[in-house]
Amino acid sequence: MVLEGMSLPIPSEVVMPLVGYYASLGIIDPVLGILIGTFGSLVGSLIDYYIAYYLGIPFLLRYGRLFGLDKRRLNSLNRWFSKYGAMAVFSFRFLPGFRALISFPAGLAGMRIASFVVVKFLGHLVWDSILVYIGYAFAAQWSLIMGLIDRYLYVVTVVVTIVIIMYIVLKLRVKPGRGDSAEV
Repeated sequence: MVLEGMSLPIPSEVVMPLVGYYASLGIIDPVLGILIGTFGSLVGSLIDYYIAYYLGIPFLLRYGRLFGLDKRRLNSLNRWFSKYGAMAVFSFRFLPGFRALISFPAGLAGMRIASFVVVKFLGHLVWDSILVYIGYAFAAQWSLIMGLIDRYLYVVTVVVTIVIIMYIVLKLRVKPGRGDSAEV
């Protein structure tokens, strides 16, 4: 779960239901499993937060063009994060493919560490509890559940990715009349 919290491709959707499955067999205490998984994810999220915090805006001003980021976009991100930061940190926990990535803008924006830890912990706790419950409740159908999660996780991730790409493309489009026509 530390690796999952660090944005690595270790899905909590596999790890935490497995904790629930083992809890149904009496091998692990579900509350202990939830707490260990939650703290592991939180540690990984803090690593990402501090990487962004210490590399910060100067790093992105120097290398941001490689990611399509310039000073204007970074300022815009910072304003957005100042307004919606805590809500974003909590709610992005429930979006596949983006749940760990929110730690980077939190670190970049210099979100107060206490606020970050509280909302990130709560998001992890809710998400991990749901996944452990699913693993526990559906232990007899373990292979069926894993197949469904695998199938629909990709669908949700693809849809969210397409929406984000469309948004970025629309934002990056050059507006007519801004000097894009050739002079004769």
